[in-house]
Amino acid sequence: MRTTIFAGLLLALPAAPAQAQLAFTLHDCLADRDDDARLHICAIISGTEEQKAHGAVEAARILRARAEHEAAIDLLNAKGSHALLDAELGHLWFEVGDHLMADFHFEMALLRGYEPDRPTRARMAAAAQLYAEELQFSNDDPATAMKAYDRALALDPDTLPALLGRAEAALKLGRPRDAQADLDRAIGLGADWTGFLFRARARQALGDTAGAIADFRRVLEDNPQHSGARAALADLGAAP
Repeated sequence: MRTTIFAGLLLALPAAPAQAQLAFTLHDCLADRDDDARLHICAIISGTEEQKAHGAVEAARILRARAEHEAAIDLLNAKGSHALLDAELGHLWFEVGDHLMADFHFEMALLRGYEPDRPTRARMAAAAQLYAEELQFSNDDPATAMKAYDRALALDPDTLPALLGRAEAALKLGRPRDAQADLDRAIGLGADWTGFLFRARARQALGDTAGAIADFRRVLEDNPQHSGARAALADLGAAP
């Protein structure tokens, strides 16, 4: 049914004037017109593949602003493959909450040479991190989650949730040294007691008993009721 949404939307637009039968260009698409006219023109412009992709993205953004995400996705999917199309599809899928598809299209855009601005780069990192969380916690697949966390951190090395998530995945995979590297960075960036808890476990796995005790005690400073930290200290023969 979704494949007919965009076609139906265009049919519902007011009839274009006679001169609209001429080929439209990207300049026409970007001209100052009402949104309905721009939507119609931008969706059907002529020109190079990049110009047509740019026009399709402009049309999709109008639909996205109207919260007509399915129509925008249908429009872009009908236009073939291009970095600009993938970047906009990433935004659309992110906004409807499908982080797998958002991450996929953002990654395709980057592979096709797309240069994201700062807000888009931040959203790309967020999409990869949220997809990684779904893999790790819903699918119990830390190995694949690690790859998604890698993508998030390549885009933004200071993403705290991605650093903590990748460290937890590394611990599950028996890689405490990798986990500690991420946790050192996360704690340096201001991670809360969760960072100290994970690092205590990493240090314990690495045989650093003194470091583990210090971190478990730090957990209790911020979260005095944490039973796991108390039990760990007792197992290590240390007072809280």
